[in-house]
Amino acid sequence: MKHIVNIISRITVICILPCLVCCSCDSTSTLPPPSTGGGSGTTETDMTALYEYVRSYQTSYIRSLQLPSGAIKDNETENSKITPYFANFAALALLTEPTEQNVSAAKKYISWYLSKLNGTSTQFKGNEIAGSVYDYFAPNETCKGKYDSVDSYAATFLELASRFADISGGCKSWLMGHKDKLSLVLSAMIKTIDCASNTLPGENLNDCLSIAHYDYAIKYLMDNSEVNMGLKAAMRLKSAGLIETSQDLDALLSGNKSGILGLYNESDGNYDYAKGHSSKWSEFYPSATAQLYPCLFGVVPADDPRSKAVYEKFNSTYPEWSTGKTYSNSGHPWTMIAYAAAAMGDAGRVNAYLTHIYGLNVKGEQKERWYDAEAGALLLAIEKVSKK
Repeated sequence: MKHIVNIISRITVICILPCLVCCSCDSTSTLPPPSTGGGSGTTETDMTALYEYVRSYQTSYIRSLQLPSGAIKDNETENSKITPYFANFAALALLTEPTEQNVSAAKKYISWYLSKLNGTSTQFKGNEIAGSVYDYFAPNETCKGKYDSVDSYAATFLELASRFADISGGCKSWLMGHKDKLSLVLSAMIKTIDCASNTLPGENLNDCLSIAHYDYAIKYLMDNSEVNMGLKAAMRLKSAGLIETSQDLDALLSGNKSGILGLYNESDGNYDYAKGHSSKWSEFYPSATAQLYPCLFGVVPADDPRSKAVYEKFNSTYPEWSTGKTYSNSGHPWTMIAYAAAAMGDAGRVNAYLTHIYGLNVKGEQKERWYDAEAGALLLAIEKVSKK
């Protein structure tokens, strides 16, 4: 339990944070807002306390969105959409602080996701990718038979399953009982990859890049960076005996990485945001945001010249993101940028952004257009930057 926070200032501000840990135990609780000062005198102790405060607040927020079924809503509205891709990040974030309560919530969500896997046909489609998952709508989990993607939903879920397995022997044993369904999720992801074993809509190039889904055969850089992560997660799950597949995952991973690197343009100093679609730095999404994904999801390291080049250009084009300025046309905060900054080791900008979020959270507020994945990416950024 942390009682005293000295936060951000030459003017020392002392604030009492009663029962910080207890805040995360009650999804509706809010702490009394401590005062904050201005200035640049932040210490490591200050930031540690700030991390804990924001972590507690956002973790409680995510858990408050979980329905009795295990589904995690996008936001707090009663009829909120339930987007599994977003919820995957939210559940991943819960595991950054694997308390019994958080692990239980993540387990409940994983069970929900696996219960929603599509077969080869559904009431909405006569020919569906088995192992895909549709979006749903609260409060009664109605469905329209639609998803934003198959590749990224599956990839991020495999990462969640892999992290869950690492929590404890009990978690791994529980997942073992769902081996067939985990294997089906991997199969769904692989069925979106342009490789010799698949015949996809559109031109087949065997470049090992994934398409979003069969009705939208575009090979996004963001999706493929996540698929790269998903393939590595699948390899860990296979090694742990939690997945069965006859596919050569090493070959798919190598081919996928080559395909992603093939999207980089040396002359322009950036990646195409999708195969055959060049990027414009003036276009925040998808062009500029996509540049951060190869490093964020481990396709290339932070010290790679490509990572450095695109990160520097992103910050020179969108210099005020770390102060809380929103650049997206949709008005969404895009905390994934902070997560990417943490992956680059840029603690200064991450801490500045977290200070901005803290200033809202201590008043019981979130940024406008906040939702589960925003909270999730923020918590993942805290996990990464606090380990630097």
